[in-house]
Amino acid sequence: MTEMRLPQELEEEAALHALGILKPEDRRGFAVRLQGESLPLRQAVTAYQTVTDALASTVAPVSPKPELRKRVVAAVAQEAGRETAQFKQVADTLALTAVPVSPRASLRERLMARIEGHTDVRLDPLKGLTFVKASEGTWQEMAPGVAAKVLFFDPVSRRATTLVRMAPGSRYAPHRHPEAEELYVLKGSCFCGGHELTAGDYHRAKADTEHHDTSSGDGCLLLVISAPQSEMLQ
Repeated sequence: MTEMRLPQELEEEAALHALGILKPEDRRGFAVRLQGESLPLRQAVTAYQTVTDALASTVAPVSPKPELRKRVVAAVAQEAGRETAQFKQVADTLALTAVPVSPRASLRERLMARIEGHTDVRLDPLKGLTFVKASEGTWQEMAPGVAAKVLFFDPVSRRATTLVRMAPGSRYAPHRHPEAEELYVLKGSCFCGGHELTAGDYHRAKADTEHHDTSSGDGCLLLVISAPQSEMLQ
């Protein structure tokens, strides 16, 4: 299609752009690339646009029956949700187990210069904003009746922001915190550090402290900010 082969990501974005189904959050960045990139990207967009225009003019639109359309849309949404969950689970696992590496000062300066000079980073107002809807993310079992969903992980500070859900009668094994842990009760109640905590209560444990009695009689939902891994004591 073009003399120079585009990276697969740009090739796919060119096709989605021509079809008019590029995600809203990607449109601005693609428009900036289209203005600033070399000729191959513009050629790819033109070629895809020509094909889609030809198809649109020769194929008669067909409206599926409401029941069929509903099933197709549901199937697509389910597949997209499954792929997103799988990707996030892999990404979270890699992030939580990766050993942080500090680059040399000279390399860090060059990387930061390239990032600051990158068009997308400079112009995209959504960069740096993270959103996790209640229906998004993957709950992973930590212990019987105890599940966690990672909302954000900062590889620099090695701090994870996590939702922890404890079922009625559940208990978390004794553990030691390598770094400080902060806990806020969103719903229900739990017993932690010798105190009963209810919705709205806050608890902080310093680094190297231990929790021996974390449990919930009626179930609870907690917001926890801590290091991603604790040392289990049993």
